[in-house]
Amino acid sequence: MLVLKLGLLVILLLIFYQDLRFQAVSWIFFLLGFLINFFLAVKSLPFPDILLNMVIILLFIFFQLAIIYLFSWVKFKQRINIFSSVFGLGDLLFLIMILPVFSPLNFILFFIVSLVFTLLVFVALKEFNLLKIKKVPLAGLQSLFLFLVILSQIFIKFSFYNDYYILQYFVK
Repeated sequence: MLVLKLGLLVILLLIFYQDLRFQAVSWIFFLLGFLINFFLAVKSLPFPDILLNMVIILLFIFFQLAIIYLFSWVKFKQRINIFSSVFGLGDLLFLIMILPVFSPLNFILFFIVSLVFTLLVFVALKEFNLLKIKKVPLAGLQSLFLFLVILSQIFIKFSFYNDYYILQYFVK
């Protein structure tokens, strides 16, 4: 189990490095990451629960893509391929890679906080001239954020697979 988590951490760092350096990530990292995430999830949850979580999260991702598509259509006043101009295919592959990692509420929380993290890091890197690219390396910065979140589990015990920790704060 520890070897798999270490392997996942290495994959996340490789995604981060490749996305920042080359603005492209080898698809094999996404596949290996998905397989490791799925195996780790199977060790923690029953298969039907994993499948249900993945379907709900996938619907959320498709909803987000539809919003991006509609926004792009309105902005550019024509239909465009969002994967060639607005949202990278690697970004989608990263989101698919982490499908088995989270319960639905945990995924939404991760997604929102990782977008804020990505924005802040990207702006800081641009401000200090440490990054020459114009497009946001979303998959890379989100993988860095997930790397940090997984490391934080060493100190703070919580489960990605259970919405209980989030719901307990809203139900009180």
